[in-house]
Amino acid sequence: MLISRITTQLKREVWENRVGLLWTPLIFGGLLFAAAMWLMLNPNTITHGASKTELNLVTPGAMGLTILVYQMVMCVMYMIIFGVVIASYAHSTLFTDRKSREILFWRSMPVSETVNVLTKLMVICFVIPLIIFIATVSGGLLFVVFMGFINPDLNEVWQAIKRLSVSIDLLGSTLIVMLLLLPIISWNLFCSAFARRSPLSISVSVPLGLWILDAIAQKYFDINLLFKDALAAYAKLSSTSFKKMIGDAGRSVADIDLASSLDPTVTSITLIISALLIAATIWLRNNHYEI
Repeated sequence: MLISRITTQLKREVWENRVGLLWTPLIFGGLLFAAAMWLMLNPNTITHGASKTELNLVTPGAMGLTILVYQMVMCVMYMIIFGVVIASYAHSTLFTDRKSREILFWRSMPVSETVNVLTKLMVICFVIPLIIFIATVSGGLLFVVFMGFINPDLNEVWQAIKRLSVSIDLLGSTLIVMLLLLPIISWNLFCSAFARRSPLSISVSVPLGLWILDAIAQKYFDINLLFKDALAAYAKLSSTSFKKMIGDAGRSVADIDLASSLDPTVTSITLIISALLIAATIWLRNNHYEI
């Protein structure tokens, strides 16, 4: 019963935000596909590692390399675009229904605020990576079909099809990116549940204010509030992990040792902070809904 409610909630969230979650990847994927077709019809040279390969599908091995690059570029661009979508969704989703008083309607439904908040978190951390995966593998498959019309060599087409497996690797990387961004996502959801006017202004001004306060305390009073150090450690963790994922792109998930780039202490702290922020968000939804 609970799973059915969560599934219904997820469908509702996706449908109510279909412009950002569905139409945006569809339109963007079409534009990227058109640009890739144009490149195939106007061959050029690309660099992959120490080798250079001409984007001419008659060249042996070029089709497999092309589909690999296409999926990687597509996934990275989707993640950048969805970064904007996630920021907008996280800041507005719990604020808008309070402002419009729709929260009172949802209070009458047989769904708790805990499920409501966790469902919105699931949309960001699991549904969006799944959308990126589906868009990436679907775009890659269509691109293989297009390349097959240009060069109907079955061996080359088969090599390109096998390269579609990189989408699974990219899905794993996307999920890890969401894990690394979880404290920021949780903070944005908290601000959305807390703000009376502008969630964005709170989510930006509070960390900025703490940063300035910590800098002043360290410089003039020799007091370390640890906020800057915590952000620096978090930034280093994220940067190291991102670089490792980029460096290992295209390899099997089993061969990527991402755990070695995740500092256990910093990761544990970020997860604890995220859990506390989500718990505070749920408490606000249950006890404070007036604008």
